[in-house]
Amino acid sequence: RYSLQAYKDLNPLSKLTLVNNMLNKQIIYCSSGIIFGGLFFVIHDAIINHLSYLNFKFYHHIVFGSPWIFLLFIYLLLSGNFKKYLSSSNYTILIIRGTIFLPIPFILFVSLQNISLAEWTTLNMLSPILGMILAIIFLKEKINLFTVISITLGFIGVLFILQPGFSNFNIYYLGPLFGAFTLALQSFLANKFYNICSTLGFFIYGVLPVNLLSFILFYYDPLIDFELIKLSMFANFIVFIGFYCFTYALQNSQKHFSSVFGLLYLQIFWSFIISIFIFNEYQNIIVILGASFIIISGLLSLQAQKKQLNDY
Repeated sequence: RYSLQAYKDLNPLSKLTLVNNMLNKQIIYCSSGIIFGGLFFVIHDAIINHLSYLNFKFYHHIVFGSPWIFLLFIYLLLSGNFKKYLSSSNYTILIIRGTIFLPIPFILFVSLQNISLAEWTTLNMLSPILGMILAIIFLKEKINLFTVISITLGFIGVLFILQPGFSNFNIYYLGPLFGAFTLALQSFLANKFYNICSTLGFFIYGVLPVNLLSFILFYYDPLIDFELIKLSMFANFIVFIGFYCFTYALQNSQKHFSSVFGLLYLQIFWSFIISIFIFNEYQNIIVILGASFIIISGLLSLQAQKKQLNDY
């Protein structure tokens, strides 16, 4: 870390090198958050896909994962860091973010009873496009050609891999569209108001409302199965790490939010890898081409982020 005086004493070349190193670290940290967060989401979804066949509702899953939240609260209390990490200068924004997420699990379950998973995922992957629009309008980000090509290629790759049908349009297609908008909006709020709370605070306040609702629903429809509880707790542990990584990336990606958000498409790539090496599924040339597009999209996203930061 350089003091202001030490920075002033550096020659121009050293200053440029120092700034470039700082920018590169920011890109690496934020990109890693999206990439690994996406991997954890895919692992979690694979487990939930198995549980969904067992008359397992979303509120059962959330309640079974709540012990991790309780343990986190206990740790913060015992370590004396409760106020440090959970205090905020704007609780209204945190409540809004948590409330926005509240209907998503219900919408997901209802929509998937009426449309395919591929159709849900494809429409939900409109989030980076919506995120770019929010970044242009409200964050005043400077969008470059790398950003546009990265997001476009990523979405095309999603279409190639999932190959959704969209044969009979119905009202349930509005579910994933709403989900895409809320994901973009939640992410935008974390970026816009990055300094009102810690990353841990953003994470906890984001999941509290849906946890409270799930306990109410669980009371009227309880489910006790210790094997399911163990599997659900593991899945929740995985997804909580993913949520934290994702929140960290979006909260700390000032001036390159739209570009780093484009790395969300790599979730589909992780699904592609898992389907081949874990489930031994055959993939045709169109799917492989789609995966290639997503890889190129990710590489372009890194260049887009660097250009955005250098333009400021």
